[in-house]
Amino acid sequence: MNYRNIYYKIIEKAKNEDKNGHRQLGYFEKHHILPKSLGGSNDKNNLVKLTAREHFICHWLLVKMYDKGTDERNKMLCALWRMRSNPLQNHIRYTNARTYENLRIEYSKIISNQMHIIQMGKNNSQFGTKWYTNRNTGESKKFKEKPKEEYWIEGRNLFHGESSVLKIKLITLRHTETKVPQKNYLKSVDDAHKLWDEFHSGTYEKLDDFAKIHNKTRSAIFVKFKRYIPAFNTDKKRSCRSYKSNNILIGKYE
Repeated sequence: MNYRNIYYKIIEKAKNEDKNGHRQLGYFEKHHILPKSLGGSNDKNNLVKLTAREHFICHWLLVKMYDKGTDERNKMLCALWRMRSNPLQNHIRYTNARTYENLRIEYSKIISNQMHIIQMGKNNSQFGTKWYTNRNTGESKKFKEKPKEEYWIEGRNLFHGESSVLKIKLITLRHTETKVPQKNYLKSVDDAHKLWDEFHSGTYEKLDDFAKIHNKTRSAIFVKFKRYIPAFNTDKKRSCRSYKSNNILIGKYE
């Protein structure tokens, strides 16, 4: 079937009717005879008034005019699909089930290939970037180089969207809601800081050794550090069994 001939017959018919004044009333849509994506212009000679049905059929014919896999067909298929699914159009474009399925499969392949190209290597804006978390706000962002500010830590969602300061506020609020005096919570934080500094002032190879001195279990110390010392949560070397003291961490709770 010669789709090109059918296309231009519809165009000529529409032009003649418009010239004779038969297209002055009613709903019509402007159509680029040679689509802009294929080099067409907005010149008057390249525009024609079509009914909604004619407009859709012409875009359908433009797809059929080109062989599968060609750049021209891909462009025309995308234009047809946008036209069919445009929520701003008041006129619904109908296709039968089989045609819809075939168009949808072909269109999906085109989009999939385009996304694959975009996401490859340097074409991807995120290529070569790493996730960093702001220790003060809990915000996670991608950077190509580590930010100069010390509060950016490598890794994503280290605080699950909350900074250490926000966590303390949240815990304080929970204590208030359960009628636990805030001074008790602050005392727990202060005790944790003292234990932290004492632990890192020594040469302990395990939390067990430190816990025995205070007649506590290893897990109790571990939980206390985990709950009140944000720096402990970001330490990749932390371990309930073999966490070692390090005097560099004395006084560093955040």
